[in-house]
Amino acid sequence: MVEFFQTNREIVFFIYGQAFFILGLAAALQSRKRSQIALAKHLWLLAAFGIVHGIYEWGAVFIPIQQTYLMPDAIDWLRLAQLTLETASFWALFQFGIELLALGWRDQRVRALPTLALGLWLAVIVIMRPDTDTSFPEFRNLADALARYWLGVPGAAMAAWGLGQQARQVSRMNLPRIARYFRGAAFGFAAYALAAAIVPRSDFFPASVFNYDWLLATVGIPAAIFRAICGILIAYLIIRGLEIFEIEAERQLEDAAQARAVSADRERIGRELHDGIIQALYAAGLTLEDAMLTVEQDASRAKKKIADTIDALNRAIRDIRAYIINLRAEASPTDWTIRLEDLVRLFRLQTLIHAEMKVEGASRDGLDSAACNEMIAIVREALSNIRRHARASRVEVQVRYHPTELELAIADNGNGFAPEPGPHASRDRQGLRNMRERAASIGGRLEIASMAGQGTTIRLIVPCAKD
Repeated sequence: MVEFFQTNREIVFFIYGQAFFILGLAAALQSRKRSQIALAKHLWLLAAFGIVHGIYEWGAVFIPIQQTYLMPDAIDWLRLAQLTLETASFWALFQFGIELLALGWRDQRVRALPTLALGLWLAVIVIMRPDTDTSFPEFRNLADALARYWLGVPGAAMAAWGLGQQARQVSRMNLPRIARYFRGAAFGFAAYALAAAIVPRSDFFPASVFNYDWLLATVGIPAAIFRAICGILIAYLIIRGLEIFEIEAERQLEDAAQARAVSADRERIGRELHDGIIQALYAAGLTLEDAMLTVEQDASRAKKKIADTIDALNRAIRDIRAYIINLRAEASPTDWTIRLEDLVRLFRLQTLIHAEMKVEGASRDGLDSAACNEMIAIVREALSNIRRHARASRVEVQVRYHPTELELAIADNGNGFAPEPGPHASRDRQGLRNMRERAASIGGRLEIASMAGQGTTIRLIVPCAKD
């Protein structure tokens, strides 16, 4: 294994660095995501660790190449820059783990611990800086060991602890698969902490015992192999775990769609209540007020008005019951004309106006239940307007199926009126405005033809697919 590592040393370090660099790049691309988990807020620290540590590991590949044509002093400076990158990456990892954990701690001063450890490391290496060229390898090994002991090992351990807490939070969000990824990444960082504790040989404990030479003599595998395996595992699990942002985005879209659906239902219910029930109650109230004014002068007339009001209220109660039933079982494209016939029949019984319904052409399958419900509501509104305002003696509701569209017409021989031009006329009546909105919601167009004394025809054209 040692011979294999020496032969393929550059490949191992390149893959090792690439794993962490990809981890950092993936985390950086997701660092601006909004999320319920604390990981999102501090993801930039993990990104910094991955990118900087990947570049540090690539230094083990490229610096030996530079030795063939650079002076020894220049190589020492490159090694020092590599050491700086290593320490900076460990600080970012340590800070990342501390930030994840500090959310649940009272004493927030612990967040300064990584910076204090970095300052202590800088103080030591400044004091122990090499005085001669021959002492630089010992200095580098010492600085490397201290960086791993004071920053790398606790940073990996804190990251493992923090990711374990994130896994529990994600489990409470009912995302067990993402929780497993974070839990696996936590174990990966814990293993990396153990691998990072194996350092170059130095004159102090534990570096004098648990070092690269000891690992080779005991296991026969270099520490870089273990770290590379941990890096690949961590990168894979973290990248898969970051799918939580896509899942949360999908949930937010679903919530927004549901909120829009609820809002649309509220508007629809408001229109339907106004179109029939509220107006009936309003008319009953006006009739009662009129009965109160005439009860002393003409008691029989007042009694008749009260009796008419009772009948109107009973009809309103029936309408409310029918409306509740309609909410529980919305019309489907195959039975909407049956409901339309029932609506016309009920109108005829309640008003004693001659009302009939005609259907021409074969029924189409290109209409969904929402479109059918809106068309029935338009007919209900039109019949309500005829009952209150038209003084008509005859009403005809006609459904015509054309090859690519459906035509629905409600015609009466009543007073007629002068409709306001355009769908958004400022003085357009509420009922007509409701009908226009319903027609627009199903992609149809509403045409109103009326003249004083010549009745009114409301025509709805709705596109439908060919069979």
